[in-house]
Amino acid sequence: MSKLMARIVGGVAAVSLGSMLLAGSATSASADAGSAIAAGLFGGAAGMMLGAAVARPAPVLVYEPAPVYVEPVPPRPVCHVERRPVFDEAGYPAGSRPIRVCY
Repeated sequence: MSKLMARIVGGVAAVSLGSMLLAGSATSASADAGSAIAAGLFGGAAGMMLGAAVARPAPVLVYEPAPVYVEPVPPRPVCHVERRPVFDEAGYPAGSRPIRVCY
């Protein structure tokens, strides 16, 4: 239980016990009234102690994300344009043409 919660519960218990004692002393005195007041005080005090012992904050669940695995990207090929010769049917050079060459 946190310190703040313990102080709050203790304060409520003190105020309720004090109010019961004050209300019990304001009644007229008789032989039967003393046992009823004592039972009421004892029951109220026992109920508050039991309630304070049972009241616990809910557990905090923390979810962590699963690790993400990323495959490395292969390096891009290095490309450029070269002029390559073009040959005719007889095998003689007939000119050139631009061709993309990648390594």
